[in-house]
Order: sequence, then C-alpha cells, then structure tokens
Amino acid sequence: MTASGLDLLDWGVLFGTLLTIVAVGIYKTRGSRTMEAYLKGDNSLKWWTIGLSVMATQASAITFLSTPGQAYESGMGFIQFYFGLPLAMIVLCVWVLPIYYRLRVYTAYEFLENRFDLKTRLLAAFLFLVQRGLAAGITIYAPSIILSTILGWSLNLTILIIGVLVILYTVSGGTRAVSQTQKQQMAVMMGGMIVALLVLLYKLPEGVGVGDAVAVAGHMGKLNLIDTEFDLSNRYTLWSGLLGGFFLAMSYFGTDQSQVQRYLGGRSVTESRLGLLMNGLVKVPMQFLILFIGAMVFVFYQFYQPPVYYNQPQLQQITQPELQEQLQGYQLEFDQLFVQKRQAVEAALSKQGEWQTVKRPTGTGAFPAPGGKGAGRLRTAR
Repeated sequence: MTASGLDLLDWGVLFGTLLTIVAVGIYKTRGSRTMEAYLKGDNSLKWWTIGLSVMATQASAITFLSTPGQAYESGMGFIQFYFGLPLAMIVLCVWVLPIYYRLRVYTAYEFLENRFDLKTRLLAAFLFLVQRGLAAGITIYAPSIILSTILGWSLNLTILIIGVLVILYTVSGGTRAVSQTQKQQMAVMMGGMIVALLVLLYKLPEGVGVGDAVAVAGHMGKLNLIDTEFDLSNRYTLWSGLLGGFFLAMSYFGTDQSQVQRYLGGRSVTESRLGLLMNGLVKVPMQFLILFIGAMVFVFYQFYQPPVYYNQPQLQQITQPELQEQLQGYQLEFDQLFVQKRQAVEAALSKQGEWQTVKRPTGTGAFPAPGGKGAGRLRTAR
C-alpha cells in the first residue's frame, strides 16, 4: 500500500489503461496525412465503432460521477430525459444525415456556409468552440477532483496530465484516433460500472438480498421512473423527456461538431445510420444501469455509515480547535441519526420478511405507503 492509498496493482491498472488507450489510438491511426483522413477517418468507420464513439462522446466522466448521484439524491426519474433520444435519432437518420453525405461536408458548419454565407459559418463555429471549451473544462475538472483526492496529487497537476494525454492522441491521430480509443474507453467505463454494481450487492449485510435492496430503494422513492403528471415544477416527467429531450438530442447530435464528426466518418450513409440507431437503442438502458447503481449506493449507505465529509485530505487540514470541536459535534449528531436510520430500515425489512412468510394476501410489504400508518418512522430512514 502506497501513501496515496493505492496498491501497486491499482497503479498498474490506472496507468496501463491510460497508456494502452493512447498507444492503440496512435497505432491504429498512423499515416493520417490528408484532410479527409484526419477529419473523417478516410470514411472507414464501421457502424458499431460509430455507435460506441457517439455514446462515449456524450458519456463523459461527469456521467459516471453525477448521474449515480442524481439517483442517490432524487431517484431514477432522470431516465425520462432520454426518452426523446430514440425519436431524434430516427429523424436525424431519415432527413439530416443524407444531407451531410450528399454535400460531402467536413463539418456541420460547412453546411451553413453553403446554405447561407461565410459569416454564418464562422459565427456558429465560434459559438461551438466556446461552448465545447467550457464543457471540456468541466469534463476534465470533475474527474480531476476525484483523482487528485485519491492519489494525493495537486488538482492543477491532475488536470494538466489528463489534458495532455487527451490532446496527445487527438492531435496525433484525428477523428479515427478518437473513435478507436473511445471503444476501449466505453469498455472500461461500462465494465467498471458493472463491477461496481456487483461489489455493492455483494457488500450488502448478510440477510439483505438483491430483492431487499430493490424494495428499500423502491419504497424510499429511488426507483420512481416515470411521472405522467403535467407538473411544471417537476424537472423530469414523461412529457418533458419526450418533448424537451427530443429537441435537445436533435440539436446536440444533429449540429454539434463533436457528434457530427463521429458519424461523418462512416463507410457509408447506412453505416452512419446504424451507428446513430445503436446510440438511440442502447443509450436508455445504459443510463438505466448507471442510475440503478446510484439507487443501490443509496441502499448501501442505509447499512454502512458514510463519512461526514468525503474529502479526507481536506478534512485533515482542519487545525483550529474551535473548528475541530464543531466537527466533532457534527460527527456525534451524524452517528446518532445513522443508528436511527439503520434501525428503521432493518425493522422494515424484518417486518417485510414476516409478511412474506405468512403470505398475506393484502398489503404492499413492510414499508408504509406515503401518509400511511408508520410512514413517519420510515421517513427518518432517509
């Protein structure tokens, strides 16, 4: 075990994965000498490469950090945001994609110059670069916070290392390098998420099975997937997902160069269409898995006490006696609340087991319905 808390095996996996992804991307795209090869990969990408690349472009590290947190905090209703995505992919495949291929453009904004003028193209390209630069900054910043905390590195150094690695294989290989490396990135990310879910379920206390975990999450409002109410105060409903999600997906996948560049490199318009349709079909189940992991993390922390403050290196920097005393007070209160929470959840699970044993024909389980008898006690478990 090193000072950072990582074993040599952890370091090997971390840097081995990073270096392998960069090396494979550079190797597979060596010889990209022409503009066609650099920007469109010589139109050599197969549909599954396009599909995985499109998904990986949208599924940044923020997806795997914040989306489980969304389910942990508010439940899985965020999945409705993606319900308009498959519809948008169909529209793009039928009407938009053929236009790009017929005009043989290199970028989405080249189409604007052909349709309007150079000023329109430059304005759209400038706005894209500003927006994408801000988004890329957040995309790099979020995982850098986690890595710098785990590794004990400076946050600025971590950001620099990640940025240099990404720039290295992107600039050296172009579109094909990015698409090739994103296949490995998707495999690593999804494999890691599946392993995380299995570890979560395995680490649950003895006697608490998968069904029990799902019951806890469901009765505490973490598995509410679809809201059909026309409620303007609710961010995520079926209708906002179908309508708002549709137009957001149309704009992002249809006009954002970070996505357009992925499917313009397809072998044919059919390959690009299949890649986009793959994205539309797989994206919703993938988001469901990520959100479900967040719900299971919530259940996990009903039985195992989390720290009061997760960033332990920053916590250790507190040296003022008055702040330490205040922190100890928070810790004591937190300990007491956690004991109450766990007792409430365990009592509810025990009662549910008794009900299942006698096979009561009525009732919905040990967890009381909102507003029902005993609901107040269960809410303390939140």
